[in-house]
Amino acid sequence: MHKYHNGNAMFVKEVRIVVSDLDKSIDFYTNIIGLSVIRKEGREAHLGVDSENVLLVLKEVKYAKKAQHNIGLYHFALLLEKRSSFAHILKHLADKQYPLTGLSDHGISEAIYLQDPDNNGIEIAVDRYDKNGNVYKLNALGPKRVDIDDLMDQLPKEEFEKLPESTIMGHLHLHVNNIDEAKKFFVDGLGFEIQFDYFGRALFVSSKGYHHHIAFNIWNGEGAKRRDDNQAGLESYVISVPREELKKIKDRLSELGYDTTKDGDNLIVFDVNQDKVILEAK
Repeated sequence: MHKYHNGNAMFVKEVRIVVSDLDKSIDFYTNIIGLSVIRKEGREAHLGVDSENVLLVLKEVKYAKKAQHNIGLYHFALLLEKRSSFAHILKHLADKQYPLTGLSDHGISEAIYLQDPDNNGIEIAVDRYDKNGNVYKLNALGPKRVDIDDLMDQLPKEEFEKLPESTIMGHLHLHVNNIDEAKKFFVDGLGFEIQFDYFGRALFVSSKGYHHHIAFNIWNGEGAKRRDDNQAGLESYVISVPREELKKIKDRLSELGYDTTKDGDNLIVFDVNQDKVILEAK
């Protein structure tokens, strides 16, 4: 999977979300999802699968309202390397009796969908590859059921403790209220390539031929609004960008009317939903 998430690709590596109760969310993301706390600083907790690489940041806004029908986060996707790990987390969630919002075989991948205590959407997925090690192309929506019997044949014997250290942030899927404007930002501005257009209502984009590093849809409606400041949801995300591409991206964004600022080697811009994007030079 690192073929599509490396220094030569452009991909989401870290997501920051607002939660209403930090301790409650830490308990959920460690005991239910299987992430580990890397560090905790005041009202923020940085989580990952090792002691160094942050995948998810939780920011507490005390008593924040739950996420609901906004633009911003649809879900972030934690990507597993092995199908056995996917079987392991699915069995763990079943043992915990945690409710799922979906369990799908997309052809390109198998995916579990659920929500955290604040209605922030989560996907846990494992990709499928052809004999040459390439992911399959996304060419339709309308998933099949996961073959549970076949999947459970892959189940490890040991008890689930946490997600494996090979887990990465696979993609980010957003709600937007204007597909064309989102396309201008992510495709014309950032330079992602369109992989699949779902009848003009959802677009899946990526770099290096991956099925999608980012997706965005208008399923919450063209009148959907950004979350309130005291509401759970997406606050910012980090996109890893090859260093040589950063100036080109800055120039394209400027031509489209997006203001950018420098932060060391990184570039800061606000996306079509007015969520902060950190373009991290690699």
